[in-house]
Amino acid sequence: MKKESHIEICYLVDFRKTHEAEIPPCRRIYFGHETCEKLLPQFDEIEDLLEICEKRNLELSFVTPFLTDAGIEKVMRFLERLQSAKRHFEIVISDWGLLNLLTSNRVGTPVAGRFLIGQHTDFRLKRLSDERTEDKILSMNGSYYRLMHRKISPELSDHISACTLLKNRTSAYFCMLEIDRFELSNTLVPIKLSGDENFHFSLHTPYVPLSVFKTCPEGFELGKSRKSCNFRNCRRNREKWTNPGSGQEILCIDNALWYCNPEYESQLQDPRIDRVVFDISF
Repeated sequence: MKKESHIEICYLVDFRKTHEAEIPPCRRIYFGHETCEKLLPQFDEIEDLLEICEKRNLELSFVTPFLTDAGIEKVMRFLERLQSAKRHFEIVISDWGLLNLLTSNRVGTPVAGRFLIGQHTDFRLKRLSDERTEDKILSMNGSYYRLMHRKISPELSDHISACTLLKNRTSAYFCMLEIDRFELSNTLVPIKLSGDENFHFSLHTPYVPLSVFKTCPEGFELGKSRKSCNFRNCRRNREKWTNPGSGQEILCIDNALWYCNPEYESQLQDPRIDRVVFDISF
């Protein structure tokens, strides 16, 4: 990694199988689950993780997904116990209801998760913004045609590179709630940040979310859900296929689709991106 003095190195881990030897040197541990409330921890399941943080003097960030009412109640009960065990911690929030509740009750330090800021993650957008894309020659009915690649407008380029909810009144809403940290996905298109100059951003790599389902699908039969959900024994099995138009490999892990983009250093141009979160939970 390029040496960046202002970059905080963090790791997102699977709390169910965390061993100290597997966690590289860092300043902060992320844990929890971004897409499935059933895979959120019970408090007694993170005792080993808390011991590691205490021993190595690490900060802690609890990651949460979209939530049902029952899920919100479960998270609040968990946070009450976590607050008694650790004075300072962050809660990464992907649910507007939980965001309102936590900012009203001031439990921990709320952070806006990457599902709340309107970032465009579709890997196909890279082709639109890529100036090096060449024209294509197509053969149809014995004749050849040139399919010309046209450069997109600056306005469209800004739109697909932006976090849209940080460009309007939602940015002021976050300021009113005293939220100043936001999570980002390491998309294939360059990230152009707007919002308050005092905002801080965390870049997650290498996995980028494409879509989240209510329940786990049966592989890539996306309209068909698994008949049973033994979430405590969930093995996080991967299914993968390749998008024929782009060659991009897509992963189905738990109840979400992802792709992998390990190259992240080019996204660190804005000094407000002061944290990189490496996902080793998969």
